[in-house]
Amino acid sequence: MPLQHIKTLIIALATGAGAALLAASPVAASPIGTFTTKGAYTFVSAPKLHPPKLRTLGPTNTKKLASGYFMVANFPNLTKTQPATGTAQPMVGQSGPLILDSHLQPVWFYPVPTNVVAFGLRAQTYKGKPVLTWWQGVISNVGATISGEDVVVDQHYRTVATLTGKDGWVLSGHEIVISGHDAWVTAYKNINNMDLTPYHGLPSGVLTDAAVQEYDLTNGKLLGTWDALHHIPLSQSQTAPAPVLVNGQAIPWDAYHVNSIQLLGPGKFLVSMRSDWAAYLVDINQANLDASNIAWALGGKPFAGVQTFAFGPNASFQWQHDVELHPGNVVSVFDDACCVFAQGKFQAPNGPSRALVLKLNMGNHTASLDAQYSRHPAVDAAFLGNTDLLPNGNVAVGWGSQPFFSEYSKSGKLLLDASWPGPDLSYRAFVQNWVGTPFFGPSGGVRKAHGKSTVYASWDGATQVAAWRVLAGPNGKHLTVVVASKAKSGFETAIPVKGSFKAYKLQALDARGRVLRTSGTFPKPKAPSTSPGFY
Repeated sequence: MPLQHIKTLIIALATGAGAALLAASPVAASPIGTFTTKGAYTFVSAPKLHPPKLRTLGPTNTKKLASGYFMVANFPNLTKTQPATGTAQPMVGQSGPLILDSHLQPVWFYPVPTNVVAFGLRAQTYKGKPVLTWWQGVISNVGATISGEDVVVDQHYRTVATLTGKDGWVLSGHEIVISGHDAWVTAYKNINNMDLTPYHGLPSGVLTDAAVQEYDLTNGKLLGTWDALHHIPLSQSQTAPAPVLVNGQAIPWDAYHVNSIQLLGPGKFLVSMRSDWAAYLVDINQANLDASNIAWALGGKPFAGVQTFAFGPNASFQWQHDVELHPGNVVSVFDDACCVFAQGKFQAPNGPSRALVLKLNMGNHTASLDAQYSRHPAVDAAFLGNTDLLPNGNVAVGWGSQPFFSEYSKSGKLLLDASWPGPDLSYRAFVQNWVGTPFFGPSGGVRKAHGKSTVYASWDGATQVAAWRVLAGPNGKHLTVVVASKAKSGFETAIPVKGSFKAYKLQALDARGRVLRTSGTFPKPKAPSTSPGFY
């Protein structure tokens, strides 16, 4: 369904708003990925790339940061609308998976088409090799997921797998976890004509069911579904269904809202249900995934046959995201603590959002506060967010609907605080190591002014480039070295060149001065582009 034709009243599934309503604008909406280049990067060597410019708030202690890159993907905050149309404000820069270095300079950026948005970038392993994964899809101008797919690319940025939902399920984009050849994902579907009167809803209502699914990534086959409705009573939900029709329509009740999965060996997974304020540890039945039983629940309301934990002071959470179990019975969680959605807007938060680290006592079934990380001044994240415990002890925090991500030392010292421009957000912010060796070559451009030339060099996604060499001459067949080595600086390096030439090439050099790849000749006569992708 083209986004510009969506004019119905729908629930904001992407934000987990429960039984809340948001009205789509009666005016034809712009594509969800509409963007402005004001406040975004523009590159001479890669003119079709416009990633957003992020900035740091306060000093950054780069020496204390964990090794790796920031893995993010920007999309618009749909609660920030334009008064004239009621539609989301244009993003600053294109939407797409984005890798940033410790100086918040782009390392790799892949802009998605403007009729979709992307989120959830992270590095994983598929068939024993490093890959990147993310979700991209169509979201309405009020945040409902219409359709989407999970994407897997290799170290050369070639697509090696894509995945779409089967049997009526839609991949929500909250999670994809690869294990061997399989992918575990979050999914939802609407169940119509359901009697919701026991929960103060309609006798013929609509339930948004949630699931954990396993797919074979090699062929897209659905291997199994763990259906929340078959295991978690609807009475566990902290939300309520809409009691009346709106414009003659039953509004879907987002009673569960699955938003994270963690595979735990052997044969277990931990799943977060935002609308329940709970995470569930599930023992996997290898023969029948939907026969897998809940071993225990962390948070939520008690229910028969399921072991729960008693929270210690300041240890409980609400409307959470990204629940993970770590060695030593340590649990990390992003505690949104916000918000009930009613009368078309988010209500007052229960408390400030924070990154939580909890300690579970399996003997007496208690959960105590081990550490917490908060912004100053405090913020309320109405949706999204993550807490990433890093190998060196640091903690990375994505602040969800608030346009920030941060890295802290284990003791709580703020090491880096990053801010997105405009209405841009990132669902999560991970810190991970990555080596990229693009299948395409470097890109170059040249600008001449006042009798001087400047060559601009970039290679989107190449992580091993340390310096650039410039070759120039009267044509592409007769080139000599005019700049032996210029240290790489950020995504695009500006290199002054003495003299004026008609043809140039670039050589990307590694830390030992070895040539990694040579670009094509530039500038080229104006002709239809044959370069790959978005270059």
